[in-house]
Amino acid sequence: MVAIWSGFIESDGNFYCEFKLNSEEIATIIKGYMRVSQKQTYKSTTTISKNHSNFYIMDKIRDFLDVKIVTKIQRNKPNYMELVSQGKTTKKLSCDILINYLTNFPLFSSPPGHQDFLDWSEVHHIRISKKYKSLDGTSKLISLKNSMNTKRTQFNWDSLNRFYC
Repeated sequence: MVAIWSGFIESDGNFYCEFKLNSEEIATIIKGYMRVSQKQTYKSTTTISKNHSNFYIMDKIRDFLDVKIVTKIQRNKPNYMELVSQGKTTKKLSCDILINYLTNFPLFSSPPGHQDFLDWSEVHHIRISKKYKSLDGTSKLISLKNSMNTKRTQFNWDSLNRFYC
């Protein structure tokens, strides 16, 4: 196993968590996944006039993570439209594979990436164990979600202690 997939996640991936609260303020319908995407084609640096597909690499990631499909989507940007292929780890097995992989080959590009992974991983374990069905479990989910991605205010660089040397 090589550490190549971590780089794709660092550059073009993100961790996601969402849930609803019922009338008793207990979490329901928890969604958690990692999404990685790549432009559908890229321009070759050796053959200027040719475009090359990124589908092969996305299909390898899909296969490795046991994701059902690579989805083709379009992102509307202010001045252009971007065609993208993306994969999501939505099922338990895919999430477990990813957690095992990123435990062995951690994210290093920025502390939020690694810390978001750790929070997302904890959300996954709370969801699978059904601990969210209590006020304490739901409170933990809320805390984790409120510290992920752009909401993160506390940063920790400890993941760099395992940097490949």
